[in-house]
Amino acid sequence: MVDFGQAAVGIILLLLVVGGLLYIFYSRTNAVSKTGYGSLIMLALVSLMIPVFWILEGSQQANAQQQQQTLAVQRGMQNYASVCTDKCYAIDSKNNVLRPTYLGYTFAQLNNMSDDQLKSVIAGGFYNPTPDPGVPPKPANANAIPRSDQYGGQLVSSYIDYLFAFIRSDDPAYAKKMGFTGAAAQNGLKLLPDYLQANAPTQFKAATDFASVLNAGQFGVAVDMTSKSAVTINITQPPAGATCTPSCFQYLSVKVKVGTVITWVNTTDQPHTVTAKNLSGQDDPQIFDSGVKSPIQTNGTFKYTVTDAAYNLDPANHKVTYYCIIHPQMLAQLTIVK
Repeated sequence: MVDFGQAAVGIILLLLVVGGLLYIFYSRTNAVSKTGYGSLIMLALVSLMIPVFWILEGSQQANAQQQQQTLAVQRGMQNYASVCTDKCYAIDSKNNVLRPTYLGYTFAQLNNMSDDQLKSVIAGGFYNPTPDPGVPPKPANANAIPRSDQYGGQLVSSYIDYLFAFIRSDDPAYAKKMGFTGAAAQNGLKLLPDYLQANAPTQFKAATDFASVLNAGQFGVAVDMTSKSAVTINITQPPAGATCTPSCFQYLSVKVKVGTVITWVNTTDQPHTVTAKNLSGQDDPQIFDSGVKSPIQTNGTFKYTVTDAAYNLDPANHKVTYYCIIHPQMLAQLTIVK
């Protein structure tokens, strides 16, 4: 932005010096003196105009940087909406973007990287090897991962810069460090809901539906099966874009009673396990574990009778989270009552 204070000081100094020189010039009558003072006036004018032009040029450069950042964030948001469609974010009823991720990293994780690291991750399409629970896992099809066109992807160099600016816009400290203000300092995620509503209504609807799931908890509302003594949970092929890829548990959350017999049936073409976790997130075979050495094959089953130990595993909530060791993004939960 133009520094009006600096410009004003420069102009005032210019007027004072020129006025003083003119006074000296016209107070003398000698033609030779006038010629000499005239030369001094011209030199003074040129010397004083240089810092004035420098101030104006610096202000124009600052304005250009602000405008470039504003444009980069907007285009980065559009690129993000185009390449990240597999539950990368949710949008609540107030148009707030919830839990944004990219390449299996949360935005907080991305913004903890150095500039070089972040640009490298974006350009190379280096997917998070250990994404947080519920974050989309690495796609089975490597061609679905956005990366630079130098590595066979769809991102040209400008797109990488735009995505970098968009992700960094979620970090207020970065905008402050770079001196961005106004529109250049805005969080690009705030632009996403309106853009999707106008240009990708299907994606917008998917994001709002996803928000409903998050609001109900990672596993959603439990299906109440406490009236049944035997329950069947199929392991099924996932719908397109599901985060449980390559397979899903039929029910993400089920409420059952102690003593209920649960049978998991593998209806997919891949082997799976059904393994309980303790409150620290570690495998807990003492609760239940179908075993990775002899996983549940296609059309195979695993039976488990809910015990008091499972009920007491989480004394506050009486919940047991379980997953597939072979495919760690396959998560589900039991809520146990007596």
